[in-house]
Amino acid sequence: ATPRRPLFFRWRILLKWFARKAALTSEIFERLTSAAKKRAFRIAGVDNARLIQAVRNQISAAVEKGTTWPDVRKRLTKLFSATGNEMPRLSHMRQVFITNTQMAYNDARREVLDEQASVFPYWQYLTVGNGTAGVNGVRPEHAALHGLIFRSDDPFWDAHYPPWGFNCRCTVVALTPGQVKGLEQPVRNVSYVRSKLGIQADPDFDRSGEPDLSKIDAELRRALEEMLDES
Repeated sequence: ATPRRPLFFRWRILLKWFARKAALTSEIFERLTSAAKKRAFRIAGVDNARLIQAVRNQISAAVEKGTTWPDVRKRLTKLFSATGNEMPRLSHMRQVFITNTQMAYNDARREVLDEQASVFPYWQYLTVGNGTAGVNGVRPEHAALHGLIFRSDDPFWDAHYPPWGFNCRCTVVALTPGQVKGLEQPVRNVSYVRSKLGIQADPDFDRSGEPDLSKIDAELRRALEEMLDES
């Protein structure tokens, strides 16, 4: 069996990855390719690059220390006040915080689950509701996936591994072949989701493909250089 590495091992890797995300203004961000956008950090409505970087650092520290949103909110409020900038709506800042922390946690967890695929080759998709749209605020597309089982290597997960939308609170449970048999449910695939359920991916959260990171990094460097030239 594949040896299990503790979650904190991958957690550290994700923290370093998050800390290296390029802090860009919205104008620069929108000109990037989709692949490069996934490695960049921006705040809609904020054009001060140093401030964006400071916010990114605050979120990165919160991820590492497990800081809750109320504490982060206080720090961000002081940060914007000290720089003389107006902070975006608290609801928007909370969404920035939740989206980034959830993606860091779930991507780290997925790496661990991938290493355990020989023992748990199936994953079940679960929402915070019961499969009924609207329960606990679950949107229809996510509710339709509640309880469905897929192979861990099915392309479905590239586009729908949580979070695959803003404020997505869904999760994944790893299952053995015996557990799947006991549940007496069919194993679905990405074709079923697209053709039968009509659910498509959110391009902002699509993890499919193997992008050339060297090209992405070069693109981000050019964007940062351009931003510095304009400042």
